[in-house]
Amino acid sequence: MSKRSYQLVGIFLGATVVIAGAALYLYLDESAREKVEGALNREKAKYFIRNKLNGSPALVNAVDKLSDAEITTLVKLSDSATDAKDAAVDSLSDFIDRAKAAGNQVSDKVADYFK
Repeated sequence: MSKRSYQLVGIFLGATVVIAGAALYLYLDESAREKVEGALNREKAKYFIRNKLNGSPALVNAVDKLSDAEITTLVKLSDSATDAKDAAVDSLSDFIDRAKAAGNQVSDKVADYFK
């Protein structure tokens, strides 16, 4: 292998070791894990407010002033709202399918009647 190839392998191995070390640190250190989870939940809450609720920038910025417990509640709310929306869409889709099937049965019976 050339010197360039060894350098690329070294960079790749170094990056892998750094990523594995960071993951191990987050796995073992409870407070670091809580901080990362808090930051992720905060970003999820901002996304929910910005994109799902069409919130203003001031409302999105207000998320930074909420406590971690309030953020967790907001994220749970967004997850349950998403679940409720999915359930409603599934129910509506089932209803439409049943209505189409019933309509087809009626049209078949009418067609048979006039034959």
